[in-house]
Amino acid sequence: MNKLLLILLIGVFSYPVFSQQDFEGRSLDKGLIYTADSDTIEGQYIVFMKDSIEYYLEGYQTRHTIPLNDVNEVLEYNGNYGNTGIWLGAIGGAVIGVVAALGTKETETSGYIQTTTIQTWPIYLCTGLGTLLGYVIGMSIDDWNTVYSKSMSFLKNLNIKQNKLTGTSVSYRVYF
Repeated sequence: MNKLLLILLIGVFSYPVFSQQDFEGRSLDKGLIYTADSDTIEGQYIVFMKDSIEYYLEGYQTRHTIPLNDVNEVLEYNGNYGNTGIWLGAIGGAVIGVVAALGTKETETSGYIQTTTIQTWPIYLCTGLGTLLGYVIGMSIDDWNTVYSKSMSFLKNLNIKQNKLTGTSVSYRVYF
């Protein structure tokens, strides 16, 4: 039971530990820095140092530095949802177009032969409009990934190892 509990604890804590290690030297082209003062900094060419973050503000050529202790969260810009919007809009528009086209169904009977026709222009029109609308909406939604979060940063220096002599060892590095 103790080994199962230990494996569970290691599994729970390993995700944030391993996801936030080795920040030093990591760089981002564009990102948001949320500070402890509730300020939001839109930085470019952000570089993580050992205990600080260096960045440029848009339109400025001066490199700014902020201590890592004053940062709550750093988000990395990953583009927008334009391509996803195209696909979702096209599929949604095509479904609406097919439903609208089925409403234009006409049946002709000549003798024993019954012919059913629908007009296909609603399918093309709704698919095109859905694609365009999906692209416009997707372009307006930015995609951001969390790179650093102060709420989990205390775990980045936690080191859990299995050794042959004493079983499991847990260590934590503190920088002064």
